[in-house]
Amino acid sequence: MKIKKIKLQNFRSYKSLEVSFGEKNIIVGENTQGKTNLLEAIYLTSVGKSFRSKESDMVLWACDHFRIESDVLDGHPQKIEYIFEKNVGRNGRKTVKINGAKKPASALLGGFPCVFFTPDEIDMFFSFPSLRRRHLNILLSKINKEYSSELIKYARVLEQRNAQLKAILKGRGKEGDLELWDGKLAEHGAEIVKERLGLVSKINANLRENYKKVAHDEKELEMKYEPSVGAFSVIPSQEGNQKNPTKDEIWAAFLGKLLESRRRDMATGTTNVGPHRDDVRLYLSGRDITSFGSRGEHRSAIVALKLSEIDIIKDKTGETPVLLMDDVFSELDEKRRENLVKAFEGQQTIVTTTDLDHIDKDLREGATIYEAKNSKLTEI
Repeated sequence: MKIKKIKLQNFRSYKSLEVSFGEKNIIVGENTQGKTNLLEAIYLTSVGKSFRSKESDMVLWACDHFRIESDVLDGHPQKIEYIFEKNVGRNGRKTVKINGAKKPASALLGGFPCVFFTPDEIDMFFSFPSLRRRHLNILLSKINKEYSSELIKYARVLEQRNAQLKAILKGRGKEGDLELWDGKLAEHGAEIVKERLGLVSKINANLRENYKKVAHDEKELEMKYEPSVGAFSVIPSQEGNQKNPTKDEIWAAFLGKLLESRRRDMATGTTNVGPHRDDVRLYLSGRDITSFGSRGEHRSAIVALKLSEIDIIKDKTGETPVLLMDDVFSELDEKRRENLVKAFEGQQTIVTTTDLDHIDKDLREGATIYEAKNSKLTEI
């Protein structure tokens, strides 16, 4: 999979832009010159949502809409259009078209895969659990279209259960009315937990080797998913591999936790257990990397995680994702830069930087290089 060209109209800082891409692409420029905005536009046409903010914030000042057109190639040409009209309806109107036909935004998932890598993600495991859950959710939605549907269903039931809890707290509801919502929440939540467990197992299948590839270190890196509905034992299968718990087993554990937490939920007016409260962590040689890892080890771990994501997308979709890297090289020492370039060979790469000297010479060789200045790109 490759992106050949993108056109922007009234998007962020760009009034109008058209740019073509080769196999290796470098965009150099000072901060606030529009480099990240361009990567965001590409990302939007891949997953249908931003990594930064809502669509209304992306419309150029004093304009009422933005438009993105991407030409991609997955063996045959494909045109993706993403239009947002700010002043239509209560929350604006989003229109997605693929080859001229209107589609739901969810149709973008899995169609044009890309992996986005920013310095912010290097600190992801030091930040809030919600960011780590979001990371899992986006990756799962890329490889499983049904997963995003389950997330929506779960969020709706969670909203209804919380409304019932608030009614009980105010003396306007009955505890018995929670049983309906408990069952539905456990049903959708069990599917989410099952998929997350499966994803973490897939990540771990390659994570250790990818870490060694990047860090040249024999320490073992592992991701651990921590469901709030209980710790699940991993059972060896007959084939000698590992098998995660079934949806029914998770459902039973989830329902039990909801009953156990009911008094607390009614006292707080909110649901305190479920996939919306889960966490995921990285362990290096059995120790939490946020507490015991060096800054260099942590950077290598995030790069290894990105490599594992690429492996999973390749395996599930049969496509090599486009790699978007936003000023990542400035965060790495020279040796890790070299290892990063070697690890990401063989796929289309679009890199931003404030200084070309931060980019490894092997990546610069044969690359299309643009200078970003005042939200305009000039090939140099």
